[in-house]
Amino acid sequence: MFSVIIPTFNNLNYLKLCIKSLIKNSKYKHELIFHVNEGSDGTLDFVKNQKIKHTYTKNNVGLCTAINLAAAEATTKYLLYSHDDMYFCPEWDVSLLNEIKEIKHDNFFYQEH
Repeated sequence: MFSVIIPTFNNLNYLKLCIKSLIKNSKYKHELIFHVNEGSDGTLDFVKNQKIKHTYTKNNVGLCTAINLAAAEATTKYLLYSHDDMYFCPEWDVSLLNEIKEIKHDNFFYQEH
């Protein structure tokens, strides 16, 4: 359904909570793609062990580069950018997909206010 792009920089505990919320509260199956900046807190080992699609840089390359590296791995029609400390509420994806269907075209960018 969506490719969820999440850059992370040594924020493993929050990232785990974010992943749990995505799994628990999504109606559809999504492609998760992380960019691990540095990963000295165990993040890199975690995503490898969980077999989560990811990109990696030894140093913190910044938000824009991290997003672009991860997004280049996406295989779905829609990209969703998230922070590693976000919590996804129940059926978040149903609401988003309904909004996408409402606009009746694919030229859009949604941003939370």
